[in-house]
Amino acid sequence: MDVGTATLLLVGTLAVLSIVGVPIGLSLAAAGTSYIFITTTSLPVSAGIMFGALDKTPVLAIPFFIVAAEILSRGGAIKRLVQSIDAQIGHLPGGLGVVAVVSTIIFSAMCGSSIATAAAIGVVVLPELIERGYPQRFSLGLIAMSGGLGILIPPSIPLIIYGLVSNESIGKLFEAGIIPGLIFGALLCLYVIIRTWNWPETLRPKASTKERFQALVSATDVLILPVIILGSIYGGIFTPTEASAVAVVYALVITAPEYRRQGFRKFVEVVARGCVTSAAILLVLAGAAVFGYAMTDSGIPQTLVNWLADHKLSVVLFLIFVNVLLIFLGMFLEVISALLITLPIFLPLIKLLGIDPIHFAIIMIINMEIAAVTPPIGLNLFTLSAIGKVTVSEVFRGTAPFLVLAFIMLGLITFVPSLSLMLVK
Repeated sequence: MDVGTATLLLVGTLAVLSIVGVPIGLSLAAAGTSYIFITTTSLPVSAGIMFGALDKTPVLAIPFFIVAAEILSRGGAIKRLVQSIDAQIGHLPGGLGVVAVVSTIIFSAMCGSSIATAAAIGVVVLPELIERGYPQRFSLGLIAMSGGLGILIPPSIPLIIYGLVSNESIGKLFEAGIIPGLIFGALLCLYVIIRTWNWPETLRPKASTKERFQALVSATDVLILPVIILGSIYGGIFTPTEASAVAVVYALVITAPEYRRQGFRKFVEVVARGCVTSAAILLVLAGAAVFGYAMTDSGIPQTLVNWLADHKLSVVLFLIFVNVLLIFLGMFLEVISALLITLPIFLPLIKLLGIDPIHFAIIMIINMEIAAVTPPIGLNLFTLSAIGKVTVSEVFRGTAPFLVLAFIMLGLITFVPSLSLMLVK
């Protein structure tokens, strides 16, 4: 089968199945399988590829981190975390807005998902922001945008998937996300402080030293978890997969009193929710493996490499093209789906151009943060819409000013590689 026909078959099948509402994981698998069946008439090949994609130890980190995040968010740990940070800095200009961002950064270091981060922080902080006089639209946009830090600051599930597909070190990918995550968090905090400087109605009395100390002590067990996860990985004590399992055990320990109060059934519901979310992601990962195999076997990536070599496209123009393409795809595809569909095509191209794959991973993640708050598919918008009981368009209007910061961050990361690579060993 020639490259043009293969491209039409793969893209056409995927588009048709997605339009009629078939889950993206199944659509990817079906598109890839259609090519494999036509060229080899051997359906078991697809099953073997799907099994091989999931039969890797690092894959276990995905469900473990998701379940840990669910346990923490439903077990009262996030509420204690937010209250502790609020007691320390909530009296400052823009205090609770900054609290939301800082809480997001800390929760991101134990979660790995932008949706889970936006939901966990949003449920706790959004009502407080509105009660203290922050405009609803501003509050919705802040949490929706800062939730994107959940896939940039390690342990990031998309970075784990990037490592699995590209065979890059997951530990190095985690290292690359730290500085960009902190910079973006700082940009959000700075914007909140400037924007709310003349909003006296949002200020609250400064907590006493005793209250601040008590709040800090009450959340110490939660604050220790990111240290355990990241410290054990970078210290060489645990692999990312082992650290994810430790995160689940630790989350169970610190939330046990709350689940004892809520009852065992509630705990089972929380774990089941995490398992369902994990299963959906793993299905996409397995389906994308079949789709990626079909693309590679058909010669689509190599054809693009040859075209790129013939036309001598510069690195700058290529990166601009990548950003535009990912932003466009992010409007219509869920974050992980966009990553898995495009990565097999991009990898040989960045190798040809000499672009560091670790740096390229962070570029893709920033684009995914933007995609998470871009209609019509932006899942963070839907998450905050449900929490705030408002329309998705209302959330997006609140997010628009923060998107400007996201595009500034995208430009910095794209053209200043050292920001991503300074901590990579």
